[in-house]
Amino acid sequence: MVKLNTLLKLKSLVSINIRKINTDLLTFLIGYLISLAPIYVFLFGNGYFNSYNYNTPFFSGLELKYLFTPSVYAPEVGFAVNLNFFYFFLLPFFYLTQNIIILDKIWLIIVFTAIYISLYKLTGNIINVLGIEKNKNLIKIITIIFYYLVPINVVNIAYNFFDFMIGGLALAYILYQLIKIQRGHNISKFDIIKSGLMLGLAGLMDPRDYVWSLYIFSAYLIGIIILNQKVWKSFKLLAGTYVSSLPVVAFTYYIFIYPSLITVSISKAISVSAYRPDTYSYIASWSHNSLLFNVFMFINTGWTPIPYAPISILFYPREEWWYLPTYGNNAMMLLPPSIITDIWLASLFVFFLAMALSLLDKDKIRISAPILLSLLFILLLSAGSNSPITQFVYWFEIDPSHLPIIRGIFGTTWAIPYYVEDIAPLFVPILLPISLNYLLNKKINRNKIRILISGILIFFAVFASWQYFNGTLFPSQVTGAYPGNSISLQGYYAPLYPPKQWVHVMNILSTSDAGVAYVGEIGFSEKWTHYQFISHTPFLMPGYATIGSPSTKYVNQTPLAYDISGTKYLFIDNTSYIPLSNSFIYEYLNYSGLKIAYEGNCVYLLEQPNASVFRYAYEALYFNGSEENAFNIEWLLYPHINYTPAIIVNKPFKNTVEVVLNPNSVNESVISYFNESKMNIHVNPGSYIIINDTSMKTEYIDSSMNVTPNTLIIPSNVSLHKLVSYPINFTFHQILASFIVKPPSNVFVETSLPLPYQGLNVNGGIYLGVNTFNQTIIYTTSNSLNINIKLGFFTDILMILVDLFFYLFFIYLSIYKSSKNQIKSVILKFLKVR
Repeated sequence: MVKLNTLLKLKSLVSINIRKINTDLLTFLIGYLISLAPIYVFLFGNGYFNSYNYNTPFFSGLELKYLFTPSVYAPEVGFAVNLNFFYFFLLPFFYLTQNIIILDKIWLIIVFTAIYISLYKLTGNIINVLGIEKNKNLIKIITIIFYYLVPINVVNIAYNFFDFMIGGLALAYILYQLIKIQRGHNISKFDIIKSGLMLGLAGLMDPRDYVWSLYIFSAYLIGIIILNQKVWKSFKLLAGTYVSSLPVVAFTYYIFIYPSLITVSISKAISVSAYRPDTYSYIASWSHNSLLFNVFMFINTGWTPIPYAPISILFYPREEWWYLPTYGNNAMMLLPPSIITDIWLASLFVFFLAMALSLLDKDKIRISAPILLSLLFILLLSAGSNSPITQFVYWFEIDPSHLPIIRGIFGTTWAIPYYVEDIAPLFVPILLPISLNYLLNKKINRNKIRILISGILIFFAVFASWQYFNGTLFPSQVTGAYPGNSISLQGYYAPLYPPKQWVHVMNILSTSDAGVAYVGEIGFSEKWTHYQFISHTPFLMPGYATIGSPSTKYVNQTPLAYDISGTKYLFIDNTSYIPLSNSFIYEYLNYSGLKIAYEGNCVYLLEQPNASVFRYAYEALYFNGSEENAFNIEWLLYPHINYTPAIIVNKPFKNTVEVVLNPNSVNESVISYFNESKMNIHVNPGSYIIINDTSMKTEYIDSSMNVTPNTLIIPSNVSLHKLVSYPINFTFHQILASFIVKPPSNVFVETSLPLPYQGLNVNGGIYLGVNTFNQTIIYTTSNSLNINIKLGFFTDILMILVDLFFYLFFIYLSIYKSSKNQIKSVILKFLKVR
C-alpha cells in the first residue's frame, strides 16, 4: 500500500512537471518567434540583409572569410581592430559554403538566438527573485514583447547595433544581483565575479557602457541611500564588480590602443583625444531631436535607419510618402495627417508608463524606485542640452572626455548625447515584471479582465512599433536624394528577390579576391533591395578608398585610378529609383578603358585586367610631391609602360629614378615634370623622351626649350620597360596576421592594402615606408616576402581566448546552469516523495 501511494504521488509529480515544462516550452517558443519577427522576410526569402559596417560578410570576395575572425586586418578597411569581432567570430565554424546569403542567415540566427536566450533567462531569474509565482509565463511573455518593441531596439536591430542590446542585457544582470540583495539573498564571491564579467562584456560590446554603467549604478546607490536600504551590501557588490572587471577592461583598453601602440610610443598611444569634437556648442548641435518629449517615447535619435511612422502610412500610395509631413532631424518621423497618427504618438509613451507603473507597488517600491531613478538619469542624459539643467549633459558627457587615459578610448562618441538611450531597454526586464505583477496579480482578480488588460498592453506596444512585425522595417531610411522628404519607398529587407543578373554578378564577385567599386550618383538605390549608396560608394575591397562618379572628362583616367587602388571590378547597377543617365553609362562603357566582364538588363560589371593589390617593378620613381602631381605623372607614363602604374617611392633608394617638379634646368640624371608653363628652360645637351597630353617624342636637345603644363621629360638612358609593374598573388594568414608574397628578388613591391605605417615586420625585404598614395613600399632581398603586423599574432590569440571564454560563460549561465537546476529540482522532489 505504501508503495502504491508513492507511485501515485510520483505520477502526480511527473504530470505536474510535464505540464509546467510544456507551458514553459510554449512560452519560450512564442518569445523566440517574436524575437525573429523583424527578419522573417529575410530568413525565408532570397536576398541580402542590411549591413551597417564593414565587418559583416556581404558584398565581398573570398577575403570575406577573414572578417569572421578577430581581425587585426580587415580587408575592406585595412588595418583595424573592431570589438564586434566578439560575435563575428562565430562564423568560422559555419564556413561550409561560399553562398553569402546562407552565411548571412546563419549569422543572424546565431546572434538573435543568443540575445533571446539571454533575455529569456534573465527575465525568468528576475521574476523568481521578485517572488512572483502567479501568472509567471504571462508576465514573462509580455515583458519579452515589450523589450523587443521599445522603439530604440527597433532602431538597434535595423542598424545591426546588436552590441548595444547585448551590452544592455549584461548591465541588467548586475541590476538583477542588486535586486537579490534587496530581497535578502546572500551574494557570494562567485556572484560578484560573474557581475564583473558581465560588466566587462558590456564594455566589450561598447566601451561607453563602462562610463554609462557608472552613471546607472551611482544613481541607484543614491536611491537606496535615500531609502536607507541595504546600502553597504550593494556598495560591496558594485565595488567588487568593478574590481573583478578590471582584466576585461585592460583587454578592451589594449585592443583600442593597439593600432596606435605598434606605430607610436606607449605615452602617445594612451593619450588619444576624444574621437569627436567635445565642446559645449558641438554637443548642443546634436540635441535637435533630444527633446524630453522624444526621450520618454524612446525615439531619441539622429541617424535613424527607419523613420518611425503610424500604421496608417500603409494606406497611402508609396509615391505620396515623399510628401508627407515629417518631424525631427533627418525626417525622424513620418506623420500622415489623421487621428491614427495622434493615437500612435500617444501609444509611444506606453513603454515608459508601463515601467513607471512599478512605483504603485508599495511592497516593491524600495526596489523599483532606485532603478527608475537610474532610468531617469539615462533619459535626461540622452536629452542632451534639452535637459532641464543644461549643464547636466556637459558634466557627464563632455567633462569626462577630458580625463587622462579615458578620453577618446572609453568615450568613443562623445558629444552625441542621444546614443546613451540605446541601452535604455535594459530596464524593461527589471521594472516591467514589477508593474505587471502589481496590475495583473494584485489589482485584478478575474481572469477575463486580466486577459483583457494584457491584450490592451500588448496592443498598444505592437501598435507603437508595428514596423517590428512588418518583416521589412518599413519605410526604410532617409537618403537625402529622393524628392520631398527624401524617404525611400522600400524597406530594409524587401523585396528580397533581386534580378537574376544582379545575383549573377554577385556570384562572380563572391568567388574573387579582387577589389570592387560600386559607382552611382548621390542617393543611388536599388529598387529591390535594402542597400542605399548615400553620397559615396562603399569601401573598396580589399583597398580602402571611395571612388565616386567621375566626370566624363576624367573617365579615361579610370583604369589608372583603379590600377593604383587595386580595384579589379567596377559594378554599376542601374535598377535604381533615380537611374544613372544613359550618357554616364555610355561614357563608362565606351571610354573608361575597362573591359566589360558582364552586362544584362541595367547591370554592368567592368574589369580592369591589370589591377592588383600587390605589384612589383624592377625600377621605381622617387617623387615626394603631392598626390595630384604623382597621379598626373602616372597618367602620362601609363600608355608607355604597358598600361600599368609605375611604382613611386618617397625616399631615394637604389634602382630609383628621381622625378623633380618644375626644375629650372633639365639634365640627364633626373626626370623632370612640369605642371605649369615655362619658357627657355636650360637643358643639358642630351637625348630626351618628351611626353605630354597629346604626344610622345624622342629628340636631342642641346640648349633650351619651352614646356606646356603636364609635360614629362625623361632622359633616354632611363629604361621605361623597367618601370612596368606586374601583379602578384598573395595569401593572408589571419591568426599569424601575416601576408605571404612571392615576387622576384631585388624588385620594388607596392600594395594598396592600407597597412599600418611603421607597424610592420618584413622578412625577405626592406621596408621603405609609404608613398604619396599611402601605399606600402618594400624592396625585396629574396623571392619570398613575409609581412607581419606587429603584435598581430599575440593580439589574435588573445582575442580568440577572450571570445571562447565568454562563449563558455554564456553557455554556463544561460544553458547549463538552468538545465542543471531544473534536473536537480526534479530529482530532489522525487527523493522527497520517496
